[in-house]
Amino acid sequence: MSGYLYSGLCCLSLLSTDYERGDIKMLKLIESWKGAVEVDGVKYDSIQALLSSSKTFSDKVHIVLHASAKNVTEKRTDSERQSIEQSTDRTEYRITVKKYMTQPASIGFDFMQKWNNNKPMPMRIMQGTIEKETRGMVYMNLHGFGQKTITCACCGKELTNPISRHYGIGPICLSKLGIVNAIDDIENIKEQLVNIKWSGWIIKSAITEKEEMK
Repeated sequence: MSGYLYSGLCCLSLLSTDYERGDIKMLKLIESWKGAVEVDGVKYDSIQALLSSSKTFSDKVHIVLHASAKNVTEKRTDSERQSIEQSTDRTEYRITVKKYMTQPASIGFDFMQKWNNNKPMPMRIMQGTIEKETRGMVYMNLHGFGQKTITCACCGKELTNPISRHYGIGPICLSKLGIVNAIDDIENIKEQLVNIKWSGWIIKSAITEKEEMK
């Protein structure tokens, strides 16, 4: 048997002799896997789906285990769990984060998958409270808001539309947020922005600005 684990994918090559040797640990890993599984290029939703199929195996089998959110979460160490401290601070903060906090997980950076079930922040500038934290991260309950500014609260680009500058988001980013009202309906758009919610873990070093709201 040979194999490697990389960014949520466990790739194995199994020979018939592996079963004869009784490689129990790896077989138990495959049996208990919670995500999708790919065998010789054919993908199945689960191990159970594979076992109930009519798939026949050759002497050599190539298996790829695709990590589910549950499998990735289980990789957190006990020390990571134990170091989480609940916050009693009810102060609201307005934060600005680096762009990568608004992007889904990638092969080279799986933080969003590991800690937030691959649900990135909808906006780079949001406001809310700190619920808990670790040495390197904070968990926040956040909501959007509208404010006069010359840069977009979602993508960070300069706003050229004078109306967009009244609530701080460009028309393309508004549509990505699901806000489809006319861009000149300023008060209505501000109300919709407040209703955009997000809760999750944020890397402390990703926060470029943090303002206490009084």
